[in-house]
Amino acid sequence: MDILSTIQIATLNPTSLDFNGNLQKILNLIKKSQKKGAKFLFTSEFSLTGTHCGDLVQAEEFSKTVVKKLLDLKYSLPEGLVVGVGAPLRATDKRVYDVYVLLRRGKILGLSAASAFYNSRDYRVRNFSSATEHTEFVIGTEHLFSSHIFELDGLKLGVLFNPADEEQVFGADVVLNPEAVRYELKGLSKREQYVRELSERLQTLVITANLMGCENGSDIFDGVCLAAKNGELILRSKALSYARERLVNLSEGVQEVLPEIDCLVRAVGLGLFDWMVKTRSHGYALSLSGGADSALCAAAIGYSQLAAFCDLGYADYKEQMESLNFTVEPCQSGAWEFIRDKMLPQVLTTVYQASEVSGEVTRTAACKLASDLGSTHYSWSIAELVREYTRLVNATTPDDPLNYERDDLTLQNIQARSRAPGVWMLANRYNKLLVVTCNASEEAVGYCTMDGDTCGGVAPLACVSKSRILKINAKIASPGLRVNDEVTLQLPHMELVCAQAPTAELRPDQTDERDLMPYVVLDRIHELNQGELLFPQAILSKLTLEFPSYSESELTLFVNKYFRKLCVSQWKRERGATSFHIEPCDLNAKSGFIFPLLNDGFSSFLADFKKQ
Repeated sequence: MDILSTIQIATLNPTSLDFNGNLQKILNLIKKSQKKGAKFLFTSEFSLTGTHCGDLVQAEEFSKTVVKKLLDLKYSLPEGLVVGVGAPLRATDKRVYDVYVLLRRGKILGLSAASAFYNSRDYRVRNFSSATEHTEFVIGTEHLFSSHIFELDGLKLGVLFNPADEEQVFGADVVLNPEAVRYELKGLSKREQYVRELSERLQTLVITANLMGCENGSDIFDGVCLAAKNGELILRSKALSYARERLVNLSEGVQEVLPEIDCLVRAVGLGLFDWMVKTRSHGYALSLSGGADSALCAAAIGYSQLAAFCDLGYADYKEQMESLNFTVEPCQSGAWEFIRDKMLPQVLTTVYQASEVSGEVTRTAACKLASDLGSTHYSWSIAELVREYTRLVNATTPDDPLNYERDDLTLQNIQARSRAPGVWMLANRYNKLLVVTCNASEEAVGYCTMDGDTCGGVAPLACVSKSRILKINAKIASPGLRVNDEVTLQLPHMELVCAQAPTAELRPDQTDERDLMPYVVLDRIHELNQGELLFPQAILSKLTLEFPSYSESELTLFVNKYFRKLCVSQWKRERGATSFHIEPCDLNAKSGFIFPLLNDGFSSFLADFKKQ
């Protein structure tokens, strides 16, 4: 029998600590796999527990539950099927390891524990020890030692967590890489290259298994499973499916990947959809300013509902949404018309909050975009609230009132903070997630107001640069974003957003780039510093070559400004809402770029830097 026809991959959207729910998804896929006549079914690492269970993985009760669920699975398996699952597991030395367990009905066939962690920023470094062949585990009555190669019904299977262990799987008929890899821009092409090159080095079949969905609140897993043989890619499964569980056959071949921009919005939408499902929220609330960031957040929510409907099908979509207390009527139109007219009025509540310096351009853009999406939209003014706060503070210095010449930041911040309570009330009243609209460029330099525009539970664009957001919005306006081969999301009135210069609209004639610098330059500095770990002088040298339209003195000013603002803004990043990992240069203070909260303002490194 052809070995490819005997192997299937189970990819699921787990929830951390949901042992029962995750196990049920695995059992559902086992039933489907049995019907298709598979002999081997492989899931990803952490498929039983979820990837980020935090410090609880060290708890004894956690370890006991893992063992109990493995035993439940062992006795629930059908005859003739070998299944692999991943979970943290405590060894006899009392340490916890990242383990992959192979089972068949009534028996644990063996296990493999990760023996090296090659990414120093990896969350696994904190939580798990490095195993050796002498590391012993007990599951029920069975004592097992970590291994990398297993004999399974004539199949010699190698389990490889990372490149450090490659030499231990030489000679295997099939090498399985069960590592759960989070989505990031351009990450899939790197994974494909590694799998192809590994299969060529080992001269064998290499298979990867991955999770899917937003499993821990920040990381989004694309669910892409890969296979390569002797250097040739033979499998790339569908990316970023909104399904809750999915069976992948090696015969599916190499599936098309959406263009980068479409894929990014699909990932952000998937993260938002899972936040709604896993927090059991009744949709989302959003302060829709008429600007680029809030517009893309709203569009991503619309995309997520459309993609979920297309991926799940009407029946499963209906079941999922009704479990969150939405009313799902029969679908008697096209997919987008149904989502826009029947679902988004329930799912998304938007509000435009005008101040005295707000203009008709942003009001119109917000109103028209909300109409394109079908959101329940409100428009009100915060001007009276701002005036009252200003009156209260002016009363403390009656002979010296606030003014924009001296108190510019104070008068800007009170406007942003006055917008927070109303939209929070909407979110609280209707059990909606309040979506934060900050972006990676502004996160880097602290161009945001704490307790103002940073208020909310999830910040889906906080790892997406502003220059990229502007490109995405232009594509949403025309020609639109692909959901699948038949369905495209296009929001024509996004053009009204794209036509504006980015502005926080907190003082007369304000533009963001006038306050900061051109976003394309800011984003490049961010990429060079956080991504390539370059410092001011090396960054300036690169900018001089890449941006010849700016003088060296202008670029020197931009670099100085960037680092001054970066250094004083870490406290904002540490207080910020949870963000999705999208771009490699992730500023998430918990899991991305780690920066000292108290620092010297980069003065030691700027001391010898060219001054303006």
